[in-house]
Amino acid sequence: MLKKTFIVLFTALLALSCKKNENSPVGSNILPASDLILGEYAELYPDVSYTRFRLADSVVLTSNLSNSNLLGSVNDPVFGRTDASVYCSFETDYSATGVGGLAPVGNEPVFDSVVLVLAYNYIPNSSTTFVGDTSDPLSLDIFPLKHNISPDTNYYSTGNNYYYTGTGGYLHGPMPYDASTNLVHGGHSLVFNPHLWWFAPIKKDTNILGNPVLNIRLRDDWGQQLFNTLPNGYLNNNTLFQEFCKGFYITTQHSIMLQPSYGSIFFVQMNSNTGINFYYHNKGSTIIPPPIRIATGGSSCARLGYFKHDYGIASSDLQQQISPNYADTNPSSPKTKNVFLQGAGGVGIVLKFPSLLQWVNKNVVINKAELVLKPDKSNSDFFNLTKYFLPGRLYLEGDTLGGPKGLVENEYTFGGYYDITNNQYLFEIPHTIDQILTQKTLNTKFYVSVFNGGLFAERVVFGGSAQTQPTGYPIKLRLWYTALTNGREKKDVILKQHP
Repeated sequence: MLKKTFIVLFTALLALSCKKNENSPVGSNILPASDLILGEYAELYPDVSYTRFRLADSVVLTSNLSNSNLLGSVNDPVFGRTDASVYCSFETDYSATGVGGLAPVGNEPVFDSVVLVLAYNYIPNSSTTFVGDTSDPLSLDIFPLKHNISPDTNYYSTGNNYYYTGTGGYLHGPMPYDASTNLVHGGHSLVFNPHLWWFAPIKKDTNILGNPVLNIRLRDDWGQQLFNTLPNGYLNNNTLFQEFCKGFYITTQHSIMLQPSYGSIFFVQMNSNTGINFYYHNKGSTIIPPPIRIATGGSSCARLGYFKHDYGIASSDLQQQISPNYADTNPSSPKTKNVFLQGAGGVGIVLKFPSLLQWVNKNVVINKAELVLKPDKSNSDFFNLTKYFLPGRLYLEGDTLGGPKGLVENEYTFGGYYDITNNQYLFEIPHTIDQILTQKTLNTKFYVSVFNGGLFAERVVFGGSAQTQPTGYPIKLRLWYTALTNGREKKDVILKQHP
């Protein structure tokens, strides 16, 4: 009898302990049991959301994180036109101190041509890809730099950088180049299509394939001037060479692209796969020697990307949000239908959650907090994975009076990766929310940008604060918490839900 009574009591207690919390303000009947164990659940939508162009806190363009730079131009129906250009320098086999050297070129070398070999960095079915339409032609120009790029200096997307003049010390401003001298053969633009997937055999009748490359013949007079200094001149002395050739500005900014022509931005390798080839032959000999190679990517080389955006032809919604004083004239509730995020040093997103302050001084423990952003798939201009790949990862920053202050959580644990299954980006930010609720900070403003925005050109459109569930794509903050109060006080803690 005692055993039977114990079984009945145990069963009753088990049933009570497993009962779902029906006081949960949102979705308790559909949440998995594992989530309900965390306690109460609420969803909070941003009170304010808008797009901004980050002028004061531009992205770093020089980086050791990648051996590639972005090059190309795209005319995006949503984001307008973006031109991605490259500044780079080259070095010979000689180091700056004269150690090493080029092999002898023969008794009577005769110059034939000079070619810039620009290697694409394209790996099919990987994150190394492009945006736009590579079937659209681009026009490429190459201009000589007026001053050397420092390999020890960080350069920024604002274009206002320090550079060394050689004689007048350091100046501050855009990196200058000689726009009157186009080094492309013939002195005019090279029209081309980016054939990223042409892996040509290195030798005939072999299965060894080389990198897909773009060969750009340069001006003969420029190449001849360098070649004439052999054997003890510019080509086999790195110090002399970099005095003569301070580097190139490689750009497609003069490409003509009228919609629906999109153009494309892609990766090029800025390492030993890219370089300048000097072709020659020895007088009286039928043997063709290998070209003299002047590569980029060496220890004395420097490179950086440069991005120019024209939002004057972007969507009217985006133009309005990045207009001067937009946030100041709409300080409390600019109800944007969409917000826009772009790499290549482009636009970012501002989110404000002032209603989080309603929780201050409440006896609440945050168990879990997630910021969720879903790409808007409502039309093909917003969501078109054949032309515009989504960023692989986003970057979330907190706020100070001067703007973004850096990551709000540990970058290796808080997420921000694209989840293709659920079509969302998710940030784990429990520590940040706890800091707000315990009044260690009262800043409820956040900034979202493309992770490593100086390396990647992808873009994405999200639903703004005017979008609602269940048909829209709203950004939302999901909270799991424990209210350490009685039932009456607990109702006062629950946030006002988004209409």
